[in-house]
Amino acid sequence: MINNQVAPGELEIVRCFLNTWEIPNDTRKPLEHLNCEEDIKCFISKNFSGIRFSGKLEDVHRFRKDVRMSLETNNVDNLNKWLTNYPINISILDVDNIQYNAIKKHDFFSGILIIIVKSISLSQWKRLKACPDCKWVFYDNSRNGSKRWCGMYASEPKGRSCGTIAKVQRHRKKNKASSKV
Repeated sequence: MINNQVAPGELEIVRCFLNTWEIPNDTRKPLEHLNCEEDIKCFISKNFSGIRFSGKLEDVHRFRKDVRMSLETNNVDNLNKWLTNYPINISILDVDNIQYNAIKKHDFFSGILIIIVKSISLSQWKRLKACPDCKWVFYDNSRNGSKRWCGMYASEPKGRSCGTIAKVQRHRKKNKASSKV
């Protein structure tokens, strides 16, 4: 969507995965980009090397929904449930090198979870956000991490200016309330 919304390093893979479900600005109807196992395998081959997919399409959709919920609510309970099924071993190789490995099998779910755990340890996870209006997932590069909307302007190809729309709605509501007094 917007270049300044790209997440650092591997966290961009998670952002792209979460945006495989979106609400396009033109139709405002949810759009699913992972419609079959082939779509998932294509996503995996584009973003991972040596990882296979051994789940079901419904599992991927549920996983994505749970990760999105974790983002939107700042609650890690859903992530912990997935970590129970796809546990990760963390090894400290030296003071500058921590290694994350799947305990069972290294597949798509554990690959995404490893990236999430790394991003939490680097304090990057809290900057990955979902727009409250269009649900687009973006990385907040602002200095104080207070960005709320995917964008303020509609100049980008997928730009909807959700922030501006919300401000206008708030302003109109305020003016309407004050005109009744």
